[in-house]
Amino acid sequence: MSNLPAILSTLDQEIGALTEQLQPSRPDFIAECLHMLKSGGMLVPKSIAAADFIKEYTIALGGVPVHGLMTVVAKLKRGEYPDVPAEFMPLPAQLAAMARAECRVILDDVARLREKKNALSEAVKPAEISPEERRRQIESVRLMRTSFRLAHLESKASVFSPVHEPMDADKAEYWKKVAALPDAKSIDADQSAFRRKVASDLAAAEPKPAMAAPPSDDDFIPW
Repeated sequence: MSNLPAILSTLDQEIGALTEQLQPSRPDFIAECLHMLKSGGMLVPKSIAAADFIKEYTIALGGVPVHGLMTVVAKLKRGEYPDVPAEFMPLPAQLAAMARAECRVILDDVARLREKKNALSEAVKPAEISPEERRRQIESVRLMRTSFRLAHLESKASVFSPVHEPMDADKAEYWKKVAALPDAKSIDADQSAFRRKVASDLAAAEPKPAMAAPPSDDDFIPW
């Protein structure tokens, strides 16, 4: 998947934006939200002393996500909770539970996006190779290199070897002159093999001395 890096980057951005909304509320933000409810006409529950008002709500809402608390405050001011009396603020614990419930959609979205990202990453992740399989692959590559080198040497020999055609007198004379030339300061294995082949062909082309004919009966002197 050629555009996978761009897709993963987009998923990271979406996850980051949602995660930012799940940051815990700070005391100053909690106090601001409570004052917004009071300014809208909601009263502090009678069971909470006025002096302990901010402290009690701060304890209950300290770990609540910012998004959840903001959403609850907005809905309370609009009267979107029919089970909550419009004249009193919810108790601290109730307000915290309502704020967390408002974050479930975001939590589900974050989990879904992370699952999608992990699935895409795993799909392109190289498969684990066992030590035995790795050794087998290394040996296979070694054999392929050896086979290629042998085929390369055979190809060079077929191109440069003087044994394509029978060695006649003219060719033998030419190759004798070539063989008599001095070697370079350093020659490789292929050049050495080539020189040995020339010498072998020249030796094979040398005329062999005729063998003496076996004696005939006429050669024997009668006693």
